Amino acid sequence: MIKPYQEFGKQQGKALLFAHANGFPPSTYTALLAKLGQHYRILAPHLRPLWQDLTEFQTSASNRAVWQQMAQDQNDFIEQHQLAPVTYIGHSMGANVGVLAAQLKPHLYRQLILIEPVFLRQTIARIMRFGPQMLINKVPIVAKALGRPDHWHNLQQAFDFHRPKRVFAGISDEVLWHYINAAVVPEEDGVKLLYSKYWEALMYGSVPNIWPHLKRSQVPISVLRGESSDTVDDLAWKRWQALRPAVGLPEHIRAVNFVGYGHLLPLEQPEQVTDQVKRCML
Repeated sequence: MIKPYQEFGKQQGKALLFAHANGFPPSTYTALLAKLGQHYRILAPHLRPLWQDLTEFQTSASNRAVWQQMAQDQNDFIEQHQLAPVTYIGHSMGANVGVLAAQLKPHLYRQLILIEPVFLRQTIARIMRFGPQMLINKVPIVAKALGRPDHWHNLQQAFDFHRPKRVFAGISDEVLWHYINAAVVPEEDGVKLLYSKYWEALMYGSVPNIWPHLKRSQVPISVLRGESSDTVDDLAWKRWQALRPAVGLPEHIRAVNFVGYGHLLPLEQPEQVTDQVKRCML
């Protein structure tokens, strides 16, 4: 199967690989990727929940294998498009997938730039790894995904539903429309989310603990964090800053903190994130 992807920016520029967050298709990031695209060619693969039916996936693999499958998808994509060694930029889910993928085949990666990766605390990580599905489904972010509305009469109604939500408070109307146009598609009697809420809940409920992979990474890693983030909280941020990179890696920027912003940092501040990504480039 040929996996779908989108391209942004200069066709002849240095190639970057961009990986989206859970529930946010690539063109959600149009403001960011258009800015980066002034300097680079950007390829943004659709991660597995955007192209595979969930039931089809579950008949061939366990729920907790999905992250490793997606990591292999990224490595396959890099090899198929002859991008190695590539600079990989990932937001949230896409960031964690990149860490796993680079652990499998580090020679494919020049560096990882992780925007708001999901740094789980040990207690939550154990629930996700060993807990029964009934308990996992009660984790607030999983329960919220399962309970969210996913059908509307039209795009405007979908926009109006999302506009007052606290998670989108720092996002401009223009960028929120990028999300609506990317994430909402026509159906027979209206519009619906392209990205299944059941896939979204599965991804939230199976997040792997990536700290062991970070500790032994053979690839330079930079982390961009929103100060008010709940996925890279103060404890995780201090832990990351205290983690020493492997001997022999080139010098690189390891930690960039954006004061006053949160988990949707690349949508809230696309220009500032673009500037910091360029500074992190090796």
